[in-house]
Amino acid sequence: MSQEYENCGNFQSGADMVIINVVYYVYVILYGLYTIYLHSVLNIPLFLLAVCLFVLSVRFHSSHPAMPWFQLLLIASIHVLGQSALCYPLYLLTLSHYSYKEENKWRAWLLSVSSMIIYLNTVNFIMQSASRESMFGFMSILDFAAVTWLTRTIHLRSGKMERIRNERHLLTQKDSLTGLYNYEECHRRLEQQIKLHQPLVLFLIDCTDLKAMNTSGGFQAGNFVLKQMADLLQILFKEALFISRYGGDEFAVVMPLHKDFLTTASYQQKLDSELPKLTGIQNTYGIAIFPQDALTKDDLILHAEHNLFMKKRESWLKREEQMQRSEKLRVVGELASGMAHEIRNPLTTVKGFLQLSKANDYNIESWYGLIMDEIDRMSDLTGEFLQFSKPHQTIFQTHSLNECVLKVISLIESEATSSGHEIHFHESTYAVHMLMDQDKMIQLLLNMMKNACEAMEANGSIHIKLSRDQKNATLVIADNGPGIPSDQLEKIFHPFFTTKETGTGLGLSICYKIVQDHQGTLEVESELGIGTRFILTFPLAISMITGNDNSAVS
Repeated sequence: MSQEYENCGNFQSGADMVIINVVYYVYVILYGLYTIYLHSVLNIPLFLLAVCLFVLSVRFHSSHPAMPWFQLLLIASIHVLGQSALCYPLYLLTLSHYSYKEENKWRAWLLSVSSMIIYLNTVNFIMQSASRESMFGFMSILDFAAVTWLTRTIHLRSGKMERIRNERHLLTQKDSLTGLYNYEECHRRLEQQIKLHQPLVLFLIDCTDLKAMNTSGGFQAGNFVLKQMADLLQILFKEALFISRYGGDEFAVVMPLHKDFLTTASYQQKLDSELPKLTGIQNTYGIAIFPQDALTKDDLILHAEHNLFMKKRESWLKREEQMQRSEKLRVVGELASGMAHEIRNPLTTVKGFLQLSKANDYNIESWYGLIMDEIDRMSDLTGEFLQFSKPHQTIFQTHSLNECVLKVISLIESEATSSGHEIHFHESTYAVHMLMDQDKMIQLLLNMMKNACEAMEANGSIHIKLSRDQKNATLVIADNGPGIPSDQLEKIFHPFFTTKETGTGLGLSICYKIVQDHQGTLEVESELGIGTRFILTFPLAISMITGNDNSAVS
């Protein structure tokens, strides 16, 4: 950008120089013709020589420090030889020109004083009149001083205005944080490149992890990464036509398209491996090639954004797959750990009894019942675990949820009555039909009600409420037991978690799985000393809503 400003400044200086040169040429020529016409020239050949040298010095302007003094002597020569006061504006014009260009103010004022002294001596030589010299000299001093002061003031003001214009121009084109071109300038320059019909490659780069870094480390950390990205992109893509900060965490890189696409592949390698290693964050990118992929700027950007989105989607899917795989491995690990723990306990018991029987000549009669109980316990545990984990095909048919609840109540009522518990069922006003595996649903409700009975002390009560709306059926099973502590509430559905001395910890896990198989939800609410409520929600059968009787298999 500084190079552009310099070029622009050079162009402006060149235009100003042409105007000044024209003014010099016109004035010197008119002055020469006028003095020759008046026959006031002392020596015409020397006069013409001085005029020509002055014109040449103007034409082939040089930055040599001696040039202002050389031109000043030529003007004095023209003045003396021409014998005319009309040379006075030429002094002032030259003085203002060099005062404006001169950066050192003391040298500018030295040139002003020297010009004034040479002019006064020249006038004194021509006029030969001391009576008029004092007044004329005083006026000349004021003129030269005024010209120098005004020129220096204009120089300073114009320099300040130029800096302001440059800074404003910089702000309209550059991103203040990274120093790269901004979004609007990116579009403008891409449009220019396409108008030139130059084959190119557009990369849209998105910093994937920047938002998470802003959250964890603050915006300063994110800004540091953006600056680092900008610097690295300029290093890795030195041949870029331009690089811009396209958005908050997006960058655009436009590269010339070479005949061999191997170069493009090397660019992709830099984005895939080198850039993430250097910055420490992952990125995704989309590529669009002009003119193969699009013929206009908007279509080219749209193509690159589409490829960027597809690459993001691919990255999201891979990440989701990895998370699911990790979750499966974690669950398998928990299940294996819990299964090993649960089986180890009865095995330890059986081993102990066998060791005792060895000491008693392998007479296990007194421990036979206990050994068989432990073996049955391992068999039940294994069966429940297989039921929980083994995938199987379930046949769903339309059944009444009311009938399932009544059937379960009839199965458990005698057991509940013997423990002093009461069961209260509040049926729905309307029939509740849903697609279900009836055996699994009965197993689910039976397990839930058994848990409620076992959680309560004597003379407890279980309230079952069934209701429905237009889409879902809701079943609430509430007991007035001691409740579940809040730190255990989130763990009750985990495999092998139990607070019972003889429980396997798989009952509620199996219930949860059955509810999921029926596309339902299972929630729990509990308060210590008041009781626990399990809320089951199931979708109603479509056949009952539409009036068509059908069944489904999943």
